[in-house]
Amino acid sequence: MSLNPDNEIKQHGGNLSYILSNFPAAPRPYIDLSTGINPYSYPIGLDNSLASRLSDIKEIAEALSSAAKYYGADEQNINMASGMQPLMFAIASLRFQRNGASRVAILSPTYSEYEKIWLSAGHEVVNIGNIADMYKADIAIICNPNNPDARISSPEFLVELAKAMAQKNGWLIVDESFADLTPELSIVTHIKEQGNLIAMRSCGKFFGIAGLRVSFAIAPQEISDWLRAVIGSWPIETQVCKALPSMFSDVEWIEKNRYKLMSESLKWREILAQYFKIIGYSSLFTLIETEAAYWHKKLAENGILVRMFDYNKNWLRFGLPAEVNLKRIENILNEIKKENK
Repeated sequence: MSLNPDNEIKQHGGNLSYILSNFPAAPRPYIDLSTGINPYSYPIGLDNSLASRLSDIKEIAEALSSAAKYYGADEQNINMASGMQPLMFAIASLRFQRNGASRVAILSPTYSEYEKIWLSAGHEVVNIGNIADMYKADIAIICNPNNPDARISSPEFLVELAKAMAQKNGWLIVDESFADLTPELSIVTHIKEQGNLIAMRSCGKFFGIAGLRVSFAIAPQEISDWLRAVIGSWPIETQVCKALPSMFSDVEWIEKNRYKLMSESLKWREILAQYFKIIGYSSLFTLIETEAAYWHKKLAENGILVRMFDYNKNWLRFGLPAEVNLKRIENILNEIKKENK
């Protein structure tokens, strides 16, 4: 099966090959604003000498311990893998083994991979726009803050939802991939006491190391035991495993970047508001309403990739650009606006 960048562009960000395939004369370097990844990634400093061996038990334990401390989780409840997908598929497979096909409600619109994963594991999936209807399902999946509109659900509401779903053996899964900048929204501290609550976390967004594929599932003990058995003895590559404890304990970098991203995103939204109607935002992305196909094409012609959506023809999502690229981007936006008058 061949991959078509034109098809993938509406499903995910990051497909810079779309510009190369369709607009080979576009100026370089390309600017990728199609994701919600921190443009100032953590200087993780991988040790190439570790590439020839597997992580040992102590190194894996140290990585998990450092992650648990950072996320506020118990060590027995945290699990890691190379990306969210294998963790979520393992959870979906466990549910199918224990309960058969379940009705899965996804608060939508949101990240498209949830639906693919749960359908692949044999479940029935419904996309729901009203959060009040989530109670009707066996499994509820909520991204908080949500991607792409940054909608927020309070942790108090989510805990109550989990309690209600527990009455019928239901599970609540909360994807907190964008919660590093708003840690007060996290439900992680409730997981030990609430046996049907699961949180997904990612190092790709805030730490800006999406290409290294490091994700975590924080889950009750029984589900955690299953995840560790299924994911296996070496869940992530050795170089990354060794680097995680230093990254998670780097309080100075974490606090500095929280402030930096919040400050620069405010400036970025002020620029975008001159050209578009803003309908949702976080510090890492902004959702706008406009003639999406026109602006997407014109920006790509100028070497800038933004995120389109197949379910809403008027939406574009802009990631946060590095400050060094702001002037170029603003000039391009201004030129396109002049052409569109």
